Amino acid sequence: MKISLGLVLIFSLVVVGVWLMDIATDRTKVVEITAPVPAYNDWECGYSNQAGCSVVFEVEAHAKYDVQRIRYGKDFMAIKIQEGGSSGWIIYGEAVQVHAKPNT
Repeated sequence: MKISLGLVLIFSLVVVGVWLMDIATDRTKVVEITAPVPAYNDWECGYSNQAGCSVVFEVEAHAKYDVQRIRYGKDFMAIKIQEGGSSGWIIYGEAVQVHAKPNT
């Protein structure tokens, strides 16, 4: 019983560690906007005809944001950003470029 509880604990710690590393990797990136794009309330708004999607705010051209999180759908990449206290998901495309933060 103690061995199985220990294995469950170790497995849980490994899973949480991998998840935290994924978040840390996402946050080492910057997104650059070259044309106005909408920021949606949910990352799944990248799927066409997704119910419940709304635009939280419009992202202006020539802006840079720190990436909060990146999620991948079947045919798209959604990037979570923050602007003025609001969070929104933008969909990667021609007007949205993601790259590593410069080392300072």
